[in-house]
This record gives sequence, structure tokens and C-alpha cells, in this order.
Amino acid sequence: MSAWPEDMALLGLGLCTPLGLTTRTTQVEMATGTVRFFQTEVLDRKGEPLRASRLTLLEPERTRSERMRALATTALQECLKEARVERAGPLPLVLALPTPGSGPAVDEEPLLRALTEVAAPARLLVRPEGLCREGRAGFFVALARAAKLLLSGQAERVLAGAVDSLCDPGSLEHLLARRRLLCSSVREGILPGEGAGFVLLTRTSALRHDEPRAQGRILALALAMEPRHRLQSEPSLAEGLTAAFRQLHAHPAAGARRVAHVLSCQTGETFWGHEFNRAYLRNAALMPEPLVGHLVAESLGDVGAGAGAIQLGHALHVLGELNPEHGQPPRALVYGCSDEGRVGAFILSRET
Repeated sequence: MSAWPEDMALLGLGLCTPLGLTTRTTQVEMATGTVRFFQTEVLDRKGEPLRASRLTLLEPERTRSERMRALATTALQECLKEARVERAGPLPLVLALPTPGSGPAVDEEPLLRALTEVAAPARLLVRPEGLCREGRAGFFVALARAAKLLLSGQAERVLAGAVDSLCDPGSLEHLLARRRLLCSSVREGILPGEGAGFVLLTRTSALRHDEPRAQGRILALALAMEPRHRLQSEPSLAEGLTAAFRQLHAHPAAGARRVAHVLSCQTGETFWGHEFNRAYLRNAALMPEPLVGHLVAESLGDVGAGAGAIQLGHALHVLGELNPEHGQPPRALVYGCSDEGRVGAFILSRET
């Protein structure tokens, strides 16, 4: 999916990360380069503590599911409060969750029940197809499903969210066993993180005068698949990411304009750097000149399925610091790739 008749407006946003319990705090801390990586109680094979970007308000022994539940409910509360959602609904929810096998299994039922309670009196509508288990690309898949609901007339408003945690003891042990963690015995690996984010979306033409002003607009969205993904042995040719960028550049709303900033949901591993370089060179006309970008792992480590929503929030802040270009608001490109090959990207503008 790469095109629709009109863009989607962002009515509300909520973020919760180790850098802050609110959108504003997270945005400012990311912009200033703040990092909070702590030693954990889990030791590597040489007996040295593993590091992670962990929300210290949550007890270290909490499970992955418990941490995700706390992060998600905090972010959802802010999003709904900001958007002034008070009506009974129903309000469809599309939610990006971890890929099965990426760590300890997530107990989804208590998570969804907690989100439903937080959303009251709005009535969350959760369907099986609304749960997107696509790792770092999950939020992009969720946005595509939200767009389908909006454009088909099945809903006037859709709540899109993303949450993940790789900081619990079980996740750390899982990643350590697979040599994925950057530590004394592994030089090419990740620093795990966690976070959650929610956005309330509508069609731009459906905005009402009694609602808060839209914060931004998603102008174009692209999904693709990478056949030579990280979990197979062949070197990546960046076919999926190249295709996604090309779809965005060809979209009528993009107007063949360059974006002002690129925000990646990836880790700092060499695989992802090579993938982006190939896709960038094939789509140079879309990219900033000179290239300006941000890697979510620089601020929060690998936040898994939560990355897309967090980078959307950071993109809004970045765009707010930029001047209009030729009288038009600047745009940012956000992209994410899962280890299994799913690729997603969108172009975002901020309301002036």
C-alpha cells in the first residue's frame, strides 16, 4: 500500500520511554542527545553486567508483559487526554506488538484489557486483524490498517499504537543466548530498550471544528518485503527498502520533493547501515541534501515494535525546529525494517 485519496491527520499523541513519561519530555530529551543506559542484573558470559535503556520507575524483575503494559497504558492515557476523547466510541485499535519468538511470549489479553480500561468511557474495538506482530515494521503495518478503516468508512477515528520491551530479565537472557547483545563477548550487537506510543488518526477532510488542531499529517505510506532479510544468510540487496522509498517518492502528495530529515527505527548494526546506504543511493532525489538523520538506537537502544511510534513523535519535534521550504512546511521520512523482512516507511508533515 502506498497511496490513498487523502492524508491522515494526527489528533493526539502519547509517548512513554526511559527518557520520559510524556511526549514532550521524550521529544526534548531525544533532541538534546540524552541517553539512559544502565547496568542490569543479568551478566554476560564473562560475568559483566549487560546494559539496557530501561525505565527505572519499573522494578527490574518485572516481566516483558508487565513492562509493556505499564508503558502502553501511560502512553495511551496521554494520547486520549490530548485528543479529548470522551465519547463512548467505538474506537478501533490497531496495535504493533513484538514478533513471536523475539523474546518471552507476550501475554496479550491482560495488555488489551488494561488498555480498554484506560480508554473508558471511549469503547476500544479490538479485532484480531488489528494486532500487528511485525517487529520494528509493525507500526507501519498498523498505520496501513488504520488508513484502510478510515477510507472504507468503517471508522471516523482510529487509534494506532506500538509497544515493546527488551529489558526484562527473560528478554535479556533470550538475546544473550542468541549473541544479539552488545557486550564484552559480542562486538556486533544491540543495546536493548523499551517504549510505547499511540496516535489518534482521522481523515483530514473529517476534522471537526470542536476538536484539537491536528499536530501533523501522514502524507504517504509504503509497505514492502525484503527477500534477503537479516535472518537469512545472503547479504541484503536492500530491495524492500528501495521499493518503499520509491513508492513514497512517486506518491502524488510527495510532489517529488526532498524530505528534510530521515528517522530510522533500526539498530546500529552493520547490516542495517549497508541496507540503508544501498536504498539511499537509489533514491537520492527523495533524501535530504546533505543527508540529515536520526537513529532511534542512539537515544533508546533497540525498542523493537515500539520504534515506529516513538520516531513519529521525534519527527514532529524535529520538524517544529525547521523553517518552511519555499513557503511549504518541511517533511520527514520515517522508516523501519523487521528482522523477518517486513519494511515500512511514511512521509510526515507538521502543521504550522
